[in-house]
Amino acid sequence: MNKTLSVTLVTAIMLLSGCSEQDEMAAKAPRPIRSVTAHFQELGETVTQTGEVRPRIETAMSFRLDGQLTYRVENGSTVKAGDVVARLDRTTAQNNLLTAKADVATAKAALDLADVTAQRNRDLFAKSISSRAQMQEAEANLETAGAKVEATAAALANAEEALSYTELRAEHDGIVAATGANEGQVVSAGQMVVTVISDADRDAIFDVPEKLINMKTEPPYVEVGLISNPDVKAKGMVREITPSADPVTRTYRVKVALDAAAKEMPFGAAVIGSLVLSPQKLMELPASALTDHNGQPAVFVFNPATRELAYKAVQLTRFDDKSIFIAQGLTEGDVVAVAGVSKLREGESVVLDDEGAK
Repeated sequence: MNKTLSVTLVTAIMLLSGCSEQDEMAAKAPRPIRSVTAHFQELGETVTQTGEVRPRIETAMSFRLDGQLTYRVENGSTVKAGDVVARLDRTTAQNNLLTAKADVATAKAALDLADVTAQRNRDLFAKSISSRAQMQEAEANLETAGAKVEATAAALANAEEALSYTELRAEHDGIVAATGANEGQVVSAGQMVVTVISDADRDAIFDVPEKLINMKTEPPYVEVGLISNPDVKAKGMVREITPSADPVTRTYRVKVALDAAAKEMPFGAAVIGSLVLSPQKLMELPASALTDHNGQPAVFVFNPATRELAYKAVQLTRFDDKSIFIAQGLTEGDVVAVAGVSKLREGESVVLDDEGAK
């Protein structure tokens, strides 16, 4: 019985020893990994911003003097260049004009009389009938009368101009987009009364972060589409950038001149503008390749000589849900692990999975 027990024990020990050796061999077997080969490419980044469609020409009109509003066009009215869009009470201005005209007439009559008097005194002085002092006095009165005519003529021009200031006339064809006062209301000089917009040209207005302002684009135009109807699209060129940032948002106001296709975009409509930044030499890898090493972004690179993995720190320019874009850190042709990187370790022996290799 003892002999049988001994044989059994020996057999068990041999079986256990065999299992241990198999486990050790399995533990040391290289791990298969999915990988890609990294290559530099000329890649441009597409950036998008939301904005609003606005008229290129928008004129806020106001009076140059105070007064009571007696007429104003209705909001939404279509006007032509030169049309009266608002008028102040003209009674005082018209009375001042009549007074100025009367003053001019009086001054001209006085000038005519002074001219006749001066000529008569010249003739009398030539005949030694009147004195030199009388002639000089007549000449002085003539000069005064001439100056009076000039002064009253200037006052008449001012009165005519003041009367014209009681009317606001459209500077261009367009649509009345806003009003700032109603008939019967007393308005102040400089107060917006009517805003006229031109329907001829449209701009897309964007508030752009500082980092995008100095970046070059390729091509140099902006693709703009309606948010409510993405099929309605237009192209535009940047025509104006505010020289200073908004003190609160730290963004720059950018105006993009849109082409004729923008006619289908109503004023005030929300739009998305997209543009492609100038290409850079970058490596694009799957986002699943990214890990970190000592707090820095890194990837696992396969060393074909040792068949092991090694960390390589990388410099990212940008990333999204699907890809990372690397500017520095990798060498052309590096083989990078792209799956299960959280389970990989530096120095680990691996074998490439041909199905995942590129």
